[in-house]
Amino acid sequence: MHPRHEMITHLLKQQRYQEAEAHAIEHVRLFPIDGQGWVLLGEALLHQQNGEMARLMFERAHLLDPEATWMPSAYQELEKTPIGGVRQDIVDLLQTKPVSVSAAIIVKNEERCIKRCLDSIIGVFDEIVVVDSGSIDQTLSILTDYPTVKVHQTVWNDSFSQLRNEALAHVTSDWVFWLDADEWLHPEDQANIRTAAALYSGLGHIIPVLHVGLINQVNGTEVCDYSVPRLFPAQRGLYYSGRIHEQIATQEEGIFTSNVLHKPTKIRVFHDGYEAFVKEDKDKFNRNIHLLRLMTQEEPENSGWWYFLGRETMSLGDYDNALDYLRKSEEHARANPKFGRMPEVYMLMTRILASRNEWEQAEECCRKALKLHPDFPDARYALAEIQMRKARLLLQEAEGHIGAAVEGFGTYRGTVTADRDILAWKADVLKADLLVHSGKIAEAGFLLKKVRQGHPKMTVLSNKLAFFDLQRRLLDQYNQQR
Repeated sequence: MHPRHEMITHLLKQQRYQEAEAHAIEHVRLFPIDGQGWVLLGEALLHQQNGEMARLMFERAHLLDPEATWMPSAYQELEKTPIGGVRQDIVDLLQTKPVSVSAAIIVKNEERCIKRCLDSIIGVFDEIVVVDSGSIDQTLSILTDYPTVKVHQTVWNDSFSQLRNEALAHVTSDWVFWLDADEWLHPEDQANIRTAAALYSGLGHIIPVLHVGLINQVNGTEVCDYSVPRLFPAQRGLYYSGRIHEQIATQEEGIFTSNVLHKPTKIRVFHDGYEAFVKEDKDKFNRNIHLLRLMTQEEPENSGWWYFLGRETMSLGDYDNALDYLRKSEEHARANPKFGRMPEVYMLMTRILASRNEWEQAEECCRKALKLHPDFPDARYALAEIQMRKARLLLQEAEGHIGAAVEGFGTYRGTVTADRDILAWKADVLKADLLVHSGKIAEAGFLLKKVRQGHPKMTVLSNKLAFFDLQRRLLDQYNQQR
């Protein structure tokens, strides 16, 4: 925890709320992009029964930390708190210097969705720049319905970066916000774009690149991904590199930058381009594979292109080649510690290896990911899943050994006397334990009752059956509450 956070948290715990507020105000003035500072200020105001001002602080914090898990509980507390009065000094903390922001879109044959995209951003930006690379459908005709949109036409040259850089050259604002034609801006987040740009302006030599929450709509489900960079200063020399899955780069360092700050922001964008009918219509897979093969030929030591090629190949069901490409990504990443996608590379490798029942190698990939990020949830979950599958295999193997132990009494004639209790009751009790681990609780209970008929005074059986009685009572309570 940051020392300033510790001090403010200490004051809150001591119920010295006015002091905590004063220190939190000083902190957010000095560090306006620190989401936790705004959270602490919100807590101080909340405890002083000023719910409306606290809500504004939490909203600013959420803008800066959109993946925060504390938001639901914070809003629950707000519902219990009086609204309170408006404090101008608190409202003034939220003010930002004005910045201009342009939207940029590259299109080709987007008649299905370009209107939806533009309708979501009209009036939000200082300008909208569209670069068309040879549409032959109604896209250009639809664009004429938007006279304020600046349309530039160019040719497709197997490079999305070339198109983005062409659009970037026409941007005149301080910042640029990127949308694809099959995306549309969440209406609640329109104002967040300019606010985020203003907050991250003035970081000196550090260049901010802000990520949006891309809400992918696939088969009736929605998954939000905050790994997509879409908002950055337009006049700081940034450009795009790569024919596909284009990467933001600087003239000095290329795509592996040391002075670029990547941060998520609460700017949500809907996307339906992963729907099956869209992919099939645009033949995206074949196009992507073609462009990625070109990139691996042009930049064979770039881990990113092997990663993307592996991911695309995997989505086509070609797991063998996908694994080879992902291993090449891992190999080249050893020479480039700035490559930040290795946790995902390891997760993709884990999926492939697990599909082959190669559990040890799959587990090793999880542990490699955790070595990079010990708190990476995906790797922890995958590791747990793998170990559960291994455990099930061990349970099945154990069941076989129990059966073999019983059968052995009919064939074993060694000099060491076998434990007859195994045949009498131990094997069945152990099998009952296995059944419990396999979720077959009722079957295990019947087996134990059968064993107890022959051994009515055995304490171990009574204790185990007491467990079943407890589970039955709990299940009855569950059924009554349904």
